[in-house]
Amino acid sequence: MIPIKIQCGCGQRYAFDAEPVNGRMATTVVCPACGADGTAAADAAIAQALPAQPEAVPTYGARLRTATPTVTPTARPMPPSSLPRTPVSSATAPTKLTWYEQLWIALPIALVGVGGAIGGACGGLAWAINKTVFKKTENPVLRYIWTGLISASAVIIWLVVAAFFLSLFKKH
Repeated sequence: MIPIKIQCGCGQRYAFDAEPVNGRMATTVVCPACGADGTAAADAAIAQALPAQPEAVPTYGARLRTATPTVTPTARPMPPSSLPRTPVSSATAPTKLTWYEQLWIALPIALVGVGGAIGGACGGLAWAINKTVFKKTENPVLRYIWTGLISASAVIIWLVVAAFFLSLFKKH
């Protein structure tokens, strides 16, 4: 086994041990970060690690050169971490929310000032749900509709829970 260390063009460094076949990698090598082919770099590392072996010259008789048998490597399944990854398009990449989007999804937090701990709990939960919905919904109109409904639901839930607690402490 020969230790192989490779630095990919993407900057990712990775290392592994390999058993060379005829001074080369038996299978392909793939960068775990970007999926680029690293077989040539691994072959170069093997070439550096293996000492140059001079061909044995017979001391008598005719000189025969023996052909080295070619070995067809069997394909091994690659682990999922080394499979080539498809590049993330800008449409599916998570984007940072603008200030007005942050303000919109944080409107339920205003319940803290009105409703204390109950309002804060309802508002915080609605804010977390709004943030998830806002980032996962692609249609911009639906983003605002869904998050507006979630914010309104938080106010309604706060009113119901607050009314329940008031009824518990109200003296008849």
